[in-house]
Amino acid sequence: MTDASLALSHRKDRAFARKGLTVAAINGIFFSLDSMLLKTGLGGSPFCDPLFWLLAPLFAAGCHDLAAACLSLGINTAQGKRREVFRTLRSKPGRWCILGALIGAPLGMGGFLLALALAGPAYALPITTLYPAIAAVLARVFLKERISRRTGLGLLCCVAGAAVISCAPAAAVQDSPHLYLGIAFAFVAALGWAAEGVCAASGMDFIEPGVALNVYQLVSAALYFCLIIPVAAAWLVLQGHGSVLADMAVRAVHSRELWLFFGAGWLGCLSYRCWYMGMNMIGVSRAMALNITYALWGILFSVVFMNALVTGRLLAGAGLVFCGVVFVIRSRHEGITLRHAD
Repeated sequence: MTDASLALSHRKDRAFARKGLTVAAINGIFFSLDSMLLKTGLGGSPFCDPLFWLLAPLFAAGCHDLAAACLSLGINTAQGKRREVFRTLRSKPGRWCILGALIGAPLGMGGFLLALALAGPAYALPITTLYPAIAAVLARVFLKERISRRTGLGLLCCVAGAAVISCAPAAAVQDSPHLYLGIAFAFVAALGWAAEGVCAASGMDFIEPGVALNVYQLVSAALYFCLIIPVAAAWLVLQGHGSVLADMAVRAVHSRELWLFFGAGWLGCLSYRCWYMGMNMIGVSRAMALNITYALWGILFSVVFMNALVTGRLLAGAGLVFCGVVFVIRSRHEGITLRHAD
């Protein structure tokens, strides 16, 4: 290869890497807004009723993934990829995406919303931000991704910064009868998201990210509404709360919160498209490190939309996240941080 060709190849690699880093970073913005809508919806009637501590988060997760699947299918149809989506469902690489959905739907998003409802954000957010570290280990074992010291340090800074941002003072944490169960669900969510990312990255070696995501969302939505939500509802009926459950269903259909769940799903579709593209372009560990900048964006959105106060703890966490992102996006290869390039 001539010097001119080699220089052109390096320029293309750098442009590809920068695009992957940008897409992965945008994912954090969308996921932050997504989480805000979900938390707001779960705080409204009838979903805030303690009786529905299990059903409400699972129902919200199902509505979220159903809305995301519909929007994603619409995008793929407009791009002429609808047949490819359903063909992928029957393919061998598509099985990795299906496996990711079977893990990520109940364990990832379901565990996250249950942790949010039972333990609160003070515990749920810092624990779930451990998932990039878990994913980095899984990617190293199963995908043979090489992680440089600088990338590893950046990953640790992002996790630490997100934890600092999310942790609330002990006095601000309200007692909950299901606190420890919520903490357990937070760890389950971290493991679920990490395993989902590794499965999706394996499938995307042969499938376009947008198609792989649509497969995941369709399987996830079907899993929630055909199995998970009915089982949770049946559990309430067996406890003698059938009439209350019927009333909750009627109120839920006419509630504003239901539309918040669907709106979160549409944001989630955009967020996940960026995440899947990022994982495919720059690797699982780097994409996830940029994803957890949602804690950083959460500060900005809380200040703008919820009149939150900026404290020293928030600024310290933001600084750690910023430093971590700088470490992740800069490598000894002048910014080229592809999946196997470290």
